[in-house]
Amino acid sequence: MQLGEVIANAFAAGLVIVLVAVAFLIFGAPLWPERNVRMVIIPPVHRMTTTAINKAGPDLPTKFDLSIVRSRPLTNEGT
Repeated sequence: MQLGEVIANAFAAGLVIVLVAVAFLIFGAPLWPERNVRMVIIPPVHRMTTTAINKAGPDLPTKFDLSIVRSRPLTNEGT
C-alpha cells in the first residue's frame, strides 16, 4: 500500500464520519428512541374514608320488604 492510498483512505473515513455527524444534526434524533416512562404513585387507601356507607351517604331504610326479593340460587358446594 502506498502513502497516497493511506491518505486517500483516511480522508474517505473522515468524510464518512462528517456525513454521519451532519445527518444526526439535521434530523436531530438518535437511531433508537429514548424510553419515556410515566410513573404513577398510588397512595395507600384509608379504610374509613373509602367505605360504601358513611354519615354523609344516603338515608337507607331500616326495614326491607322481603316478599319482593328473589331467593338466592342453590349452589352445589360438594361438586
